[in-house]
Amino acid sequence: MKHYLRQYTDRFTEFSNKNISDLILYSCGIEYCEPNHSYSLKSRDYHFIHFVKEGAGTLEIDGKEYHVSKNQLFIVPAGYAFKYTAASDDPWKYCWFGFLGIRSNFIYDVSKKQQYVFDCHSAVAYENIIRQILDTSDNSFSSFLKINGLMYTLLGNVVDEIGILNRMQQQSISTLAMHYMDLNYQNPIQITDVAEFIGVHPNYLTTAFHKERGESPKRYLTELRVRKAKELLVETGDPVNIIAASVGFDDSSAFSKFFKKETGIAPKLYRDQYC
Repeated sequence: MKHYLRQYTDRFTEFSNKNISDLILYSCGIEYCEPNHSYSLKSRDYHFIHFVKEGAGTLEIDGKEYHVSKNQLFIVPAGYAFKYTAASDDPWKYCWFGFLGIRSNFIYDVSKKQQYVFDCHSAVAYENIIRQILDTSDNSFSSFLKINGLMYTLLGNVVDEIGILNRMQQQSISTLAMHYMDLNYQNPIQITDVAEFIGVHPNYLTTAFHKERGESPKRYLTELRVRKAKELLVETGDPVNIIAASVGFDDSSAFSKFFKKETGIAPKLYRDQYC
């Protein structure tokens, strides 16, 4: 089978604004794969869902492998490493869409249940909606609105089909705060910025966050930046000043002091020790 790919990526909205939208489409497309066609990433900053129209393949996520076939869908939440591969004898034809936003965290319910593959009534029906998006896209404001309307319809149909997602959720203060910090730790944000985004007083945020998570939002942001800095030190060859900027520090000296205070070792020594 000849490889076929048609896709759309929203370029109307800057990614920083996508992060703080309630719910917004990132990309979608249709792909008919050749045998053994494979794709993998350590993580993505947005969630995505694939719908298998024909054929079969495998999904590897969360330390497990899943067989996926016709009229099934699979979900990969943001931040998860994954790999998916078309079958050698009957490669899949699928469509997909990716989305993100403050109100998209309900998708993590699938990871809580460690269930990423589901039956769907008709993958063709989802492909038809995605074709409408592809036919509508022209990077104008009107098409942007129409496309996101179709995305809401598509996602609503998914939620109807998947019982564990089909419930109203009121996101907690800590969940909103964590999501904002997860997406903005690379900027020089402070807890006052988090509180302003959520719409509460910083003291209220700290109290609610500690009650819900057992730690302060400042400690969460600190540990997040340390974890990301460690990953960059080990997995890249970027100089310390670039890594500092990547985790929210304008000054590499301040970053080095911060990193050493939190880990007991300077960034360069950490890299030498673990690389």
